[in-house]
Amino acid sequence: MSKQVIAALASLVLASCGFLSSEPEPFVPDSIVTGVNFVGVSVSDLDSAESYYSSSIEAETVAQETLEPGNILALLADDDGALETRLIRRTNTQLRLMQFAPHSQAGGAHEAVPVQGPGIAHVCFQVAEETDAYNRILAAGATPIGDPELVQLSDNNPVHYGYVKDTDGIITEIEQVDLAKLNLPEPPKNNFRVRHVSMATPDLERMIAFYSAFLGGQEPRHVGSLIKVSGDTVDKVSGLQDSKIEMAWFQLSNLEIEIFQYHSHPTTLPDSPRPIDAPGYNMIVFDVSDIESARERLIQAGGSIVTDVGTLDGGEVIFGRDPDGNLIGLQKLPETSVYSAANFPDNGI
Repeated sequence: MSKQVIAALASLVLASCGFLSSEPEPFVPDSIVTGVNFVGVSVSDLDSAESYYSSSIEAETVAQETLEPGNILALLADDDGALETRLIRRTNTQLRLMQFAPHSQAGGAHEAVPVQGPGIAHVCFQVAEETDAYNRILAAGATPIGDPELVQLSDNNPVHYGYVKDTDGIITEIEQVDLAKLNLPEPPKNNFRVRHVSMATPDLERMIAFYSAFLGGQEPRHVGSLIKVSGDTVDKVSGLQDSKIEMAWFQLSNLEIEIFQYHSHPTTLPDSPRPIDAPGYNMIVFDVSDIESARERLIQAGGSIVTDVGTLDGGEVIFGRDPDGNLIGLQKLPETSVYSAANFPDNGI
């Protein structure tokens, strides 16, 4: 998918919500944080989770392995045992499914992050209407969070939205687009892609400042700072009454980081970071060109480092946290690695 098509779809989505007053700024790739490699997700059953994503959005399993005791991901869970993982890909980014058996006492005490957070709340799949992805994910076992039918936020654009949760309570957003009604410069090369990974926060201003600095000074698209996003159609998507939302988006080479705050349904950060083995999304791992430069930038932006450098997927990785405590990986892979976002096909790079 070309950058022009991605920009056009970004404009479409914002305009369909009534948010857009001008075209998005041209995307300028960052030299240090170059993309999102994968989003981690802790699941109760790998086979079921793999089937859920493959049957609904045609995700492909690209790696399946047992990480040996002492691996860096298990150490993040204060567990020196082996860890079963599967890496699945949907065109432009990956999900790493992780099965911790058993969950730690702390992890088992948590439920998946709700719509309003705080934490990594959902991943959004943007799909062509012809894929029937929404009905397919319901057939795979998902349950609608809001209205049982997809919701069109504006009559001006052919985009329909819905939040669903799987049997673990993990939220997926489906953003279904009628491509035949769009005037795109060229058609997308794929009918499925990951639109964004989304974080809910009780302090959007602080998170914008952090990610702007971490991503090399990028200024996000930002809506709702003066008049909060609200209305019946928004409530139908979120499943929350009288929603009032403020949102920001940061663009990377292969997808967006969405950050939002529900001013109508305030949340507070926990006293300690969410355990990695708690159900749901547990990390965002970025491709970086240089680990030391990325580490320094994360610290200077206001984040913290929580591990030494370890190995993963044939490369090196170090983990830190953003100001909300969300786990961030900084991964340097060989230039030819099939796991690097730079080498995903048709991802807009």
